[in-house]
Formats: sequence, structure tokens, C-alpha cells
Amino acid sequence: MHTPTAQVAEITWEDLLRVLEERPEWLARVRQVVLPPELLSLPEAIRELRDAQYQTTLQIQELVEVQRRHEERLTSVEARLDRLEATVQELVEAQRQTTLQIRELREVQQRYEERLAGVEDRLSRLEATVQELVEAQRQTTLQIQELREAQQQTNLQIQAVWEAIQRNTAQLKDLTEVAQILTEGLRRLEGTVGDIKGTLLEMKYREQPYAYFGHVLRKVQVVPLRTVEDDLEAHLAWEEVKEVFRLDLLLKGRLRDHPEHPEVWLAVEVSSVVDRGDVARAGRRAALLRKAGFPTIPVAAGLGVDEEAQREAQWDKVVVVKDGQVFFWDEALRHYFLEGR
Repeated sequence: MHTPTAQVAEITWEDLLRVLEERPEWLARVRQVVLPPELLSLPEAIRELRDAQYQTTLQIQELVEVQRRHEERLTSVEARLDRLEATVQELVEAQRQTTLQIRELREVQQRYEERLAGVEDRLSRLEATVQELVEAQRQTTLQIQELREAQQQTNLQIQAVWEAIQRNTAQLKDLTEVAQILTEGLRRLEGTVGDIKGTLLEMKYREQPYAYFGHVLRKVQVVPLRTVEDDLEAHLAWEEVKEVFRLDLLLKGRLRDHPEHPEVWLAVEVSSVVDRGDVARAGRRAALLRKAGFPTIPVAAGLGVDEEAQREAQWDKVVVVKDGQVFFWDEALRHYFLEGR
């Protein structure tokens, strides 16, 4: 008896793929049989490598930030060192002047000593002469009497000279006091003249803002502080508001070279000669206006600027106007606006 041969159905590649798609657990088993363990663990290793790379990136960013802060602090230290070197140089110059004065005093002292030696020599000769006179007086009473009378006349003359010296000394003291009074008056007069110059200069800046800022700003106009009083009181403490009220001049306008930028405000401190105090006040009051929401650049303006104030202004990004000429405008503009500060 022969058993019929069973016909085996042909399984295609597409059938196998379909079965594996329908039975995910078979697909996982096939992976385990077909793929080596190293290849199966590869996705996990890649994930670990990606996590490690992410941590490395974070650490590098932290190192970059620390390096940036170190560079900023180093720049600040270098600037302070520049100012310290300038101060030391001034002290060296002062010491040199002192050395020259001491040398001159030594020369004067040496001349005094030489003169004193001459006086002592003359005194010795005079004593010898007096001794001879004494001897001569012993020889004749008449000569002694004449010498006495001559001595009396000499005493009277010496007294008259002494009284004249006392009168001259008193007059010299009076002249010294008058000179001191005149010096003090001149100092006060110079201060008054400086204040008058500053006031007149402030009026000139207020009346002709285009003459000083028209080349960098369009539609320049003076802003009365009363028009921003409400905004100041809404954002600042009262002491800060009073500080802004002491500002010499407040201007606003649009940048000529950057018309796409909003309008810019200028906090201007005006004096005849700009010093460090003017620079500091301009920076402080401009910062308060920025705190109140006004995009403000600090400006210190005058007929002259001392060197120390000019260095402080460049370091603190304060614009300086010296007799109509503007300095550090581009630096301040980049610092406060164009660089997104």
C-alpha cells in the first residue's frame, strides 16, 4: 500500500517577510539568531555614546563661558594696571622734582655755611681790633671818652635800625595777609567764572543741539524733564528720580547712520572743563533713564576735558564733546544698542 506524497507549498521571500511583520516576536527571535551579540548591542552603545557626547558638549560650553569671564576680568585688571602705571609715573615725576628741590636747598645751605665761615672770620678780626682798641683806651682817657660817645651814637643808630626792621616786618606781614586774601579771592573768582562759562555753555547746547549732535542724529530735540516725570516715578525710587532731575540737558533723535534703529536719547552733563565727576554723573543718570525704559547714551560736554576724565569716559563708554568735537560716539553706540546690550 503506497502513501500518497504530500505536496509541499512553496514559501516565497515575500511570504516570510509578511509573517515576520505579523509576528514581531518571531522577528526578534530571528534577529537573535542571525545577528551577532555585538551588533545587537550596537544601538545601546550608540545611545550611551550620544549621551556622553551631550555631556561633553555641556562641559565645553561651561569652559567657554568660564574663559569668557576670565578674559573680561583680565581686561579690567589690565585697564586698572594702566591707570596705576600712570599714577606711579606721576609719583616718579614728583619725586624727581623733590630731589631737585633738595639739591637746590643743599646748595643754598652750602652757600650759607660759606657765608657763616666768612662772618666768623670777620668776627675774629673784629675781636682783634676791639682788643687793640681796648689797649688804646688804656693809653688815653680821652680816646676812651670819645669811643664811649661814639658807642652811644652807634647804639642810637642800632636802635633806629632795629625799630625800622620791626616796622618793615609788620608791613611785610600785612602784605602777606593781603596776598593771601587776594589769592583766595582770585580762586573764588575763577570758580565763579567757571560756573558762568558752564551755564552759558549749557544754554548754548540747549539752544543749538544740531550744532553739536546734528551730524549723528536726525530730528534732534530737547526733552523737558517734566514730560517724562510720570514714567520716571513709575519705574524709579524717589531718590533716583531726584538724581535724574539734576541732569543738565536731555535730548532725543534718530540715528543718521542707522535709520532702522528706534530713537536714541542723550543724557548730557555740561561744564566748562569736563572732569571725572561729570563723566560719572552722566553715566549714572543715563543708567537711571535706561532703567526707566528710555534708550539713553551718557554724554559729558565742555570747552575742555582733563586727561583722567577722558580715560574714564573711554573706559565707561561715555561720549565726550570737547569744544564741539565728539569722541567715543561709535564705541558708546555699539555698547548700548548695536551689540544688543
